[in-house]
Amino acid sequence: MSGRERHSKLVLIYRSIINKPMKLFLVAALISFVGLNLAVGQEGAQRYRLAQSVYEQGRLHELPELLNDKELAKFSKADLINAYRLLTLAYIYLEEPGKADSSMLKLLNTDHFYEPNESIETAEFMGLYKTFRTKPVFNIGFRFGANATVPLLNSVYYVSNAAPGKGKYSFGVGIQGGLSYEVEILSRSKNKLYGRGKLMFAPEVFFITRTFKYTNPTQFVDDVTGASDASLTATIKQTRLDLNAIIQWKASNSKTFIPYLGFGPGASYLLSAGNTMVLTRSNSKGTVSGPDVVDNSSYYKIIPTLSGMAGFKYRFGSLYVLGEFRVQYALSNPVNPNTRSNVSSTFEYNYELPNYKPLNMLVNIGIIYPYFNPIKIKRK
Repeated sequence: MSGRERHSKLVLIYRSIINKPMKLFLVAALISFVGLNLAVGQEGAQRYRLAQSVYEQGRLHELPELLNDKELAKFSKADLINAYRLLTLAYIYLEEPGKADSSMLKLLNTDHFYEPNESIETAEFMGLYKTFRTKPVFNIGFRFGANATVPLLNSVYYVSNAAPGKGKYSFGVGIQGGLSYEVEILSRSKNKLYGRGKLMFAPEVFFITRTFKYTNPTQFVDDVTGASDASLTATIKQTRLDLNAIIQWKASNSKTFIPYLGFGPGASYLLSAGNTMVLTRSNSKGTVSGPDVVDNSSYYKIIPTLSGMAGFKYRFGSLYVLGEFRVQYALSNPVNPNTRSNVSSTFEYNYELPNYKPLNMLVNIGIIYPYFNPIKIKRK
């Protein structure tokens, strides 16, 4: 064995000797930490059961000392919620409204989604609960998904006399992602259809790509034989920024599962436009293709839209996950007739944009973060 090999072996032996105690220490520390947390949790559970027994015996004046802040620090979240409920009830019956308010506020800050069971809860407790703001102040949402754009044609334009009647437009697939801000409106109205927080104003901004396709097997013909001399395949692409002012109607005021419908106007702002084109010549004469044809000037910068949607929000922990289907319809033709003809599209590929209104179908998934700030509501 060489000197270098002996040295390497000694280093490995040294490391194994040094690392073993360290590993044993880390394992022991982890076991101690877990055991300590379990012990604290058990102690908190025992203290809560004692408090429950004291409450049922009617010894309400003993609860504040039994459930002081030092003891409550040992409680699990579930036991802590129940403990604040007991304290609130005790202060209600001891006729200490200020302390009852404080205890209820602590309960609501511990569990923002807390909803008492009206069928088993006392009228006094329910009455106090309803004097607090228990719904989110606002929601912040993120959505992303895919869309399909169908061009609803008004007028179709051709460069070659042989092209009319042969070209076909079809949908294309794009993607989108965006942010929303949601806040309740008309929450004080007692109308069963739209009051009591069932309506939300939800402005949003989306980055979205839209595409549709055009194919024509007879883009132009041979002057001698009259047979097709070239076919065209084109993908018409736009990237836009959509601003939508959506009104959501919630079918349920539940904090767990919320189906909803939405409707509202919007404006779609053009960021960029380009067409991917391939002109294939017949009889092995080759193809004409190249980089995307930039076509920003052929479109209006802004077009008005309308959107309708149906979706749901489902609570997962402290967030909502959502699924949504929506339809968006452009109220005007996005193509500017004064700048329709693009030099590259017209002379290299024999193509001009049609007059159309895009119909977009979108599927979104996303996350909604509700921001809570429970406070005592001051009644006039």
